[in-house]
Amino acid sequence: MARVYIESVTPRNLEKKIEAIFSAHDLGMRGKTVLVKPNMLGPFPGDSGVITHPEVISAVVKSCLARGAEVMVGDNPGGVSKGTAAVGEATGLAAASHGCFIPINRRVKRVKLPSNRISEVLISALVLEVDLIINVPVFKTHVLTGLTGAIKNTFGYVAGAYKSKLHLKAPSGKLFAALLCDLFAIRPPDFHIVDALTAMEGNGPSFGRVRKLGKIIAGADPVAVDATIARMMGFDPAELPLLRIAARRGFGTLKAEEIEYVGETPVVIPDFELLLSFQPRQPKKGEKGGRTSRATSPEEQTEAAIIVRRSTLKPFLAHPDLCVRCGECAVNCPPRAIKLKPYPRIGRGCISCFCCVELCPKGALEVNESRGR
Repeated sequence: MARVYIESVTPRNLEKKIEAIFSAHDLGMRGKTVLVKPNMLGPFPGDSGVITHPEVISAVVKSCLARGAEVMVGDNPGGVSKGTAAVGEATGLAAASHGCFIPINRRVKRVKLPSNRISEVLISALVLEVDLIINVPVFKTHVLTGLTGAIKNTFGYVAGAYKSKLHLKAPSGKLFAALLCDLFAIRPPDFHIVDALTAMEGNGPSFGRVRKLGKIIAGADPVAVDATIARMMGFDPAELPLLRIAARRGFGTLKAEEIEYVGETPVVIPDFELLLSFQPRQPKKGEKGGRTSRATSPEEQTEAAIIVRRSTLKPFLAHPDLCVRCGECAVNCPPRAIKLKPYPRIGRGCISCFCCVELCPKGALEVNESRGR
């Protein structure tokens, strides 16, 4: 039985609630090295809902230090143009780390993967050296994986621009989900604390609408934690290829009856806006063939419909008035399919990885449209 903690928090009791979770789930930190791994996507403000809130990191670090751990805080931001130290300063995460923040990309290591398509990756060496990893993701949607959570957050193990190479080698949603599971398996974190002070819906993970939620979700089982996030968003967790693959590989459980909730039980957020790319496409009248028709089980039919839906979507310049022609989209496009003429123009080489949407600093790009479910 997987145990997942759900606690309502306020600025006044945040530290107390996180301390209580650590007391209930003893990790034996004394004398050990601990990496606290936030979501540090880019130089977004601490209260943006895009990155892990600095107050959550502060509370986690203080609890770890109080238990006699040697703590380090770090992540590899997305994109190729922003340094780790600069992003740490801009987000407020460096200041919130009580002197424990370090640029974890300074030492890297090549690691073999069990995949014929992607044989090796370049990750931060520290990931393999510490005794414990505490994973601190954010509660938000994601254009490529449906949601950002415990499993997706370990993509931050990958150093620097190597993330772009991985997108090229795993261009489809299902291949990318399998890759994320390969990365997670390199060094599964020991515990997961989800920053759900806010919930991002719609055009996540960078420019969706942010709603106040006031929760912390935590547990040692990453699939159970992510399944909880999914249910609160309104997903059936089995609809998401990432969670299905993770469950098949034995990382944890998706089944509600195998999860014990401590504190509160998950409640679906009213009118939560999911991404269009994860709305199962209904076949048109008289439509035959395609991957959906060849799927044999209800789960496979749902997954195939999502894959078909995603394959028809492309990023586009939704808000020309917000575009400052900085070129971040073009620089961070893995297949180099974007040209500035003078505004972003997305060519035929687009692989629908949506890196441009994720890393645009102004939110000018979107994936067609998003709608509620």
